[in-house]
Amino acid sequence: MSLTLLPDRVPPDRVSRLAPGTGAAGAPPLYEQWLFLRRRWRLVFACVGLIGGCTSLALSRVPITYTATGVLLYDPADAASPGSPLGPPVQDLSNQDALTASQTAVITSLSAARQIAAALDLAAAPEFNLSLRPPLWPWAAASHPGPADPATIAAAARRALTVTMQPGSRIIEVAFTSQNPALAAAAANLAMQIYLDHERDQALGALDDAQGWIDRHATILQARLDAIETQLAQARAAAGVVAGAQASLTAETASRLAASLVQAQADLAADQARQASAAQGAASAAVAPNLQPLRKEQADLTAQVRSLANSYGPDYPPLAAAQTALTAISGEIGDETGREIAAAKAQVAADQAEIATLQAALAAATRQVQAEDAESAPIQALQEREDANRDMLHNMTLQADQLAQEASLIRPDARIISPAVPPDAPDAPHRGLILAAAMGLGLCLGVLLAGLAEALDTTFRSGVDLRARTGLPCLAQVPEVRDPRKLVLRAPFSLYAEQIRALRTGLVLAGRNGRVVAITAARPGEGKTTLTIALGRALAAAGVRVVALDGDIRQPSFDPVFGLGGAAGLTDHLAGLADMTAIIRQDVESTLDVIAAGGQAQAALSLFLSPALPDLLHRLKQRYEVVLLDAPPAFALAEGRVLARVADAAVLCVRWGSTPRAVVDAAISLLREADVNLIGTILTRVNAVVHGRSGFPDAEIYQPRYGGYFRQG
Repeated sequence: MSLTLLPDRVPPDRVSRLAPGTGAAGAPPLYEQWLFLRRRWRLVFACVGLIGGCTSLALSRVPITYTATGVLLYDPADAASPGSPLGPPVQDLSNQDALTASQTAVITSLSAARQIAAALDLAAAPEFNLSLRPPLWPWAAASHPGPADPATIAAAARRALTVTMQPGSRIIEVAFTSQNPALAAAAANLAMQIYLDHERDQALGALDDAQGWIDRHATILQARLDAIETQLAQARAAAGVVAGAQASLTAETASRLAASLVQAQADLAADQARQASAAQGAASAAVAPNLQPLRKEQADLTAQVRSLANSYGPDYPPLAAAQTALTAISGEIGDETGREIAAAKAQVAADQAEIATLQAALAAATRQVQAEDAESAPIQALQEREDANRDMLHNMTLQADQLAQEASLIRPDARIISPAVPPDAPDAPHRGLILAAAMGLGLCLGVLLAGLAEALDTTFRSGVDLRARTGLPCLAQVPEVRDPRKLVLRAPFSLYAEQIRALRTGLVLAGRNGRVVAITAARPGEGKTTLTIALGRALAAAGVRVVALDGDIRQPSFDPVFGLGGAAGLTDHLAGLADMTAIIRQDVESTLDVIAAGGQAQAALSLFLSPALPDLLHRLKQRYEVVLLDAPPAFALAEGRVLARVADAAVLCVRWGSTPRAVVDAAISLLREADVNLIGTILTRVNAVVHGRSGFPDAEIYQPRYGGYFRQG
C-alpha cells in the first residue's frame, strides 16, 4: 500500500481563488453574512434578557396610575345680562381665546389644589405624602423624606391636575392622575366643582359690591333728606306757616310741575337707557322680558348646531332643522329688538317733549311764585330739595331690588357636560409597550454587539473561512476530544477518526509521489503533535508503513507519549552519535514507528542544514511509505522552516477560534519565503457543538442527522 503526496509547489492562482459560495469580490452572500447571529445567539439573548429584566425590575417599582377626565363647556354668553352692574356680555370681549385659556390657570391654581387636598384627605395617600411611602431601595432609608406639610401635599395634587383646552373651542378637559381610579375621578369632579363655585362666587361678589354701594349712598341720601325736612320745618315755623295750609295755588302748581319734571327726567333717563340697550341688542329682563326666553333658546340652538356640525356633515337632517330653527329664532329676536328700539325712540321723544313743556310751565310758575311771595322762596327751595332727594332714594331702592332679583338668577360662566368616572384601565406605565420596546432595544443591541464581536473576531471558525483567507485547501476539521491520540484506535468510527481519514484522503487527492509530510503550525498549542501522532496511528492501523519524527527539538513531545525516556533520537543520529536503527522505536499501541527529538538541541539548526538530514529522509522513504515530521511552530524556531522545506509537502495546523488571521498569514509568508511546499491547512481543536450551530457550510458534518454514521466506541 502506498500514499502519494504532492511534491510540487502550490500554483500561484490558488492563493487568490475564492471559496465556494462567495461573491465576485470575495464576500459571502447576504444570508451567510447574517449567520453570525447563529454563532453569537448567546450574546443576543443575553442582551435581550438583561435589558428586558432590568426594564421589568424598573417597571415593578413604578406604581400604576389612572387618569380620570371630566369635560367643561366654558360658555360666558349668559353670564351677564345687558344693563347689569357687572358690565357688558362676555361675548363682546375681543380676545375670547385668551379669556378661555386663562380659565385653566384658575382651575389649576394652588388654592384649588389646597381645597382638593383637604376635601379628599390626600395627606393620608402615600402617592401625595412622600413620608408615607416606603423607601424605594433598602439602602435609601436614611435619605427618606420627613413629614410633608400641607403646602407640599397641595403642590403634589396640583402636579397631578392637568387642564387642556381644545383649540378653537370652549371645551376644557380637566384630568387628575392617581394610583386610585376612584380618587382620580373624585378629584377631577371636585376640581370642576371648585371652579364653578369660584365663578359663581365672583359673580355674587360683584353683585354684593354693587348692592353695598347702593346701600351706602341710600343711607347718605336718607340723612340728607332728614336734614332737609328739619330745615323745612324750622323755616315754616319761623314764617308762621302751617305745613301745606297757606300754600298758594301757584306754589302748589309749581310744586306739582317740579315733581312732574323730575319724574319726566327720570323717565327720560330710563327710556334712554332702554333705547341704548335695545340698540345694542342686549335688552335686560326688566326692559324686554320677552327677549330673554328667545335668547336662551337661541343660545341652546347655537350650541346644538355646533355640536351637530362637529359630529356630522352639513346634510345631516337634524343639523338642517336646528339651523332653520336658529334662523327663525334669530329673526324673532331681531323683530322684537326692532320693535323695542322704535318704541324706545318714540317714548324718548315724548319724554323730551314733556320735559320741555314741564320746564316751560315750571319756569312760568316759578316766576309767578317769586313775584307773589318772595318770602316763601326758602321754604320752596327746601321743599324741592326734599322732593329730589326722595325721588333719588326711591330710584336707588328700585335698583337694589333689581340686583337682588339678578343675584337669585345668576349662574357660573361654565357648566359640566361630562363628569369624570373612574377609569377601567391604567393610564401609565404602558408596561407591555415599554417592555416590548426594551426587548426590541435589547435585540438591536445584541445584534450590534454580535456583529461587533464577529467583526473583532480575527480567528478562523470554519474551513471555508480558512480556505478563502489563505487560498489553500482545508484538508480536515479535527474536533477537540478527550485523549485524541488513542481515540483513532479505540473508536475508529468516531467523528474524530473520520476527520483524520479525511486528512489522509486530502493528502492523497492533493498530489502525487510525495512521502515526507511536515506538520507545522503558526504558534504553540495548535495541536500539531497530537495530530501527527493520531495521523500516524491511523495510517499504521490501515496497514501503511509509517514513521513519525519529533522535530520540535526544544520542546519534545514524543517522550512522554511513547515513554521514550530521553532515548537517542533525530539530532543524535544527525550528529553521528547513533545509527538509524538505534533511534527508531515502536509504538506500543500500534505498528507506528517513532523517532524522538534527541539530545543535541543546541546544534539542531546546524544539523538540520547539514546533508545528514536529507540522507536520513532518503533512507526512511526507502523503508517506509509515509514519513511524518512534527515540525516546530513557524514563528518559534528557524528549525521548523528548515524541516518543512526538506519535506515533500507541508500542512499548516490552525487552531479553531484561537489563532489570529494575521498570525496565520505571517506564518504562511515565512514558509513560502523558505520555499516550503505548503499544500494545505488543517483546522484543529474544533468545538463540534458550537461549530455545528454556526451555519457555515462545512459545519454540516457536525449536525445530529449524521449521528448514525459515527460511534464513539
